[in-house]
Amino acid sequence: MIVLAIFLGFLVGVVIGLATRSQLLGCAALLVVPFAMIAYVAWWQAANPGALRSTSALEFIFAPLWPSLGALVGYFAARLAQSHPGSGRD
Repeated sequence: MIVLAIFLGFLVGVVIGLATRSQLLGCAALLVVPFAMIAYVAWWQAANPGALRSTSALEFIFAPLWPSLGALVGYFAARLAQSHPGSGRD
């Protein structure tokens, strides 16, 4: 599950990195990833109250961590690919 979260975060980071020209806008857009994961955790916990445990609150901290790290790597990989002279994008 962690590998899937990292991979999906990476894909979102690449899309954000390719879609934004400004680094400030790109970094701000990366905030979508942790907020989306927090919303997903809240929805999942509300939909599955029987599956909650005493440590379920920790999901609000650790669930956004992996996709956010993947998104950062994907964003900077896309920015690096754009800045490479042979990338074809000016």
